[in-house]
Amino acid sequence: MNYDFLPLIKHSFTYGTEHILPNFIVSGKAKETLIYPDSFSLLKTSYDYYMEGSNQECYEIRYILEGEGYLKYNGRTYLLRKGDGCLIDCRQKYYYQTGSYNWTSTSLRFNGLPAVPLVRSYLLSGNVKFTDAMFSNFEPLQAHILQCTQKISSYMEYEVSCTFYMLLTNLLIAKSKTHSTSEVIEKIVSYIQANYMKNLTAEELSHQFGLSRTHMTRCFKEYTGFAPHEYITQLRIYNAKYLLKATHLSIEEISRQTGFSDSVYFIQVFKKIEGITPSKFRKI
Repeated sequence: MNYDFLPLIKHSFTYGTEHILPNFIVSGKAKETLIYPDSFSLLKTSYDYYMEGSNQECYEIRYILEGEGYLKYNGRTYLLRKGDGCLIDCRQKYYYQTGSYNWTSTSLRFNGLPAVPLVRSYLLSGNVKFTDAMFSNFEPLQAHILQCTQKISSYMEYEVSCTFYMLLTNLLIAKSKTHSTSEVIEKIVSYIQANYMKNLTAEELSHQFGLSRTHMTRCFKEYTGFAPHEYITQLRIYNAKYLLKATHLSIEEISRQTGFSDSVYFIQVFKKIEGITPSKFRKI
């Protein structure tokens, strides 16, 4: 979706650009009784970007428009790529990091007492991520909220709050429809994250978690955006990049520790995904 209809102000920084919607004017009555927006921004970042925070009195919905990155939140790591989103409580510690050379996302922050039970219900499952497959109406609802804030109307704040209710309620409904399947996929994702350095296969994963390979693969891709083997490869490369930057381990040792069969294959896969060899990446 194009956000050119908004009067965004561009700010450039070392690792990209941020287009910010000027501060919302919120009445005292809205702050007491309604759900209201706190901020909106469109962030375009390069590979080296990261951001962390906590103890902020708001909630955030981040939605990915291009590229991919990672969210670390409440003891879990989420891969977020185009068409994925997340809802978090910014009072808790969170950490975002780019996973590709270009990562573009929107951030809609909001607050208000009526939002509290809705967000808490959403977060109860322990999984903060949603996808287009789960909730295809997210962007239109977000756009409607933002369009409403640009109106001059006596009832604008009520319309904004009502749309927030719709958005959060639809997220809850989408979550409930996929809850049983998502629980299993969450367990598979957790298992992969703990064992990515081993020789994992789709057959092994489907057998271990009591699903057919076809069903498991389809649900896994719906949930993560990747087929199981693609997700494993991405996770291995993500951890390899960390080891390349943070340690002096040899290429051979890094390939072994991240689950590749040999260093030659590791170099081939790394170059295919990142566009450069591990050695050149280490020197950047």
